[in-house]
Amino acid sequence: MLTRRSILSLFVGATVAAAVGTAASTAVDAQSWTEPRPPRPGRPGGPPPRRRPPPPHPRFERRPRPRPGFVWVPGRWVWSSRRGRWVWVDGHWRRRRFR
Repeated sequence: MLTRRSILSLFVGATVAAAVGTAASTAVDAQSWTEPRPPRPGRPGGPPPRRRPPPPHPRFERRPRPRPGFVWVPGRWVWSSRRGRWVWVDGHWRRRRFR
């Protein structure tokens, strides 16, 4: 048998469920939408690729005295994508490979 109390609780429960469902679906819709990324350089529809400038002239390094069992590796310019410029890497001693 249906009473006023049971009908009222069903009505309130359905109203709350509908409100929560609408709020949840709105939150999901808002989270799923993201702004599209711009095209990457060099890709169709994107800006032309940026050319990196040529490396500067090699630096003069004073070579240390020879060490037995080691080989001197001269310094060189290396492109740093993080900095967006050429970075000088100093020369160093490297252990000689024996065959």
